[in-house]
Amino acid sequence: MKVRSPAWAGQFYPEPPKALLERVDALLKGAPEPKLDGEIVAALAPHAGYDYSGRAAARVYKALRGRGFDLAVVIGTHYIHEEGLFLAPYEAYRTPLGDLPVAGDAAAKLKAAAPDAAVSAEAHADHSIEVQLPFLQRALGKFELLPLVANIRTPEEAERFGGALAAAVSGRRAVLIASSDLSHFPDIETARKADPASLDAFLTLDVRYLYLSDRLILESGAPGLRCAWCGLGAAGAVLCAARKLGADRGELLDCANSFDASGDAGRTVGYGAALLVRSKGPPAPRAWPALDLSAEEGRELVALAAGSLEERLASSSARRRESGSRLFDRPRFNLPAAVFVTWEEGDWKGGGLRGCIGTVEARQTLGNAVLRYAVASAMEDPRFAPVTLEELPKLKAEVTVLSPLRDIRPEEVAPGLGIQVGRGGREGLFLPQVWEKFPDVEEFMSVLCRHKAGLPSGAWRQPGTGLRAFTARCFR
Repeated sequence: MKVRSPAWAGQFYPEPPKALLERVDALLKGAPEPKLDGEIVAALAPHAGYDYSGRAAARVYKALRGRGFDLAVVIGTHYIHEEGLFLAPYEAYRTPLGDLPVAGDAAAKLKAAAPDAAVSAEAHADHSIEVQLPFLQRALGKFELLPLVANIRTPEEAERFGGALAAAVSGRRAVLIASSDLSHFPDIETARKADPASLDAFLTLDVRYLYLSDRLILESGAPGLRCAWCGLGAAGAVLCAARKLGADRGELLDCANSFDASGDAGRTVGYGAALLVRSKGPPAPRAWPALDLSAEEGRELVALAAGSLEERLASSSARRRESGSRLFDRPRFNLPAAVFVTWEEGDWKGGGLRGCIGTVEARQTLGNAVLRYAVASAMEDPRFAPVTLEELPKLKAEVTVLSPLRDIRPEEVAPGLGIQVGRGGREGLFLPQVWEKFPDVEEFMSVLCRHKAGLPSGAWRQPGTGLRAFTARCFR
């Protein structure tokens, strides 16, 4: 039988069986008992040395105990030589606690569903699967293992491989585990801005949002930040497979950092622990985290908008330039968001609107979008002359954070929804607060069609007209 022997015992975890057993059991005993309403489908677990990430990992494995899983799919990372999903050429994985049989039937099903999934011993030389196994042995008891390694660089590929993985484990009592750490190697202050945002993105169960979040965090150019996820492909594939298997919500268990163990604040690694759960009742509604902001965070966004415009207006024309993206102290400000910024002089319903520009798609982080559109709405709205510094004390800022857009039918238009209408290349949008001025559906939609989209008043009811709706949080 071809067996993968432990390669990292004595480095990432204790090598003597008795010492390893005692260490894992102590970590599991110290982990809090999670309170869950639903079935665990998948998990995120870190894979550093037990001195660093063991406590976070133990929270995941404590949650898996006693749930009857007979198959554990562990997706590791760090293999960068080729793109794709890689199976192992082994019949068993060995740890100091014993051998784990590889689930040959599940591997064959995966290969059938994803023929380009390769077999690679080189990909499986890494530690990211190995360090999870002693925890699994103590948490699950008797089970089969499907070890995989992912280097998946697009959300489309994550969806494809995730779908194949879901098909491969169908009918089994399987749990999927993404083995990944978070940020490498920023200072602790940067990690505290980036890591909670990365975990929030994962918990949306939206793989495109996850990949976009990763890209935008890296584009901040924070010193020392080499990656936001070392296992983005593993996280993406597990997320997509979990959704196919019915997961509808995420539960955060821990967000930790190497600084907690080492005390080194200058060069850190982040660790996250989370579960993806299938609700017992109706599926839990998913929303972007930016829609769950507190009132205090909303006030900070409004102040951010005001400060951005004031700085722009007060600076000399020679110094006026688009500022680069950055990370914010509020982690949720570092997540992708669709944002409009509105400037008002008095009551906008009485003609006091002074500018409104934004985007219905999340292309920047929330904080950077507010900085950008605060200036654009004041200076670039073609309906109004640019705001001057003298006017600024009389103006009020309003920040509107949008949900993802969804297609609707004309009969679904209702007060409280933001609406986008489009036909023949013409397009217009009203934010939800416009219902304050036009509370009647017919009037609201007629004005939207005529004045924002340049369409006939009744175009919104005609076949071939696109209607999309969204909800929003508005902060003034």
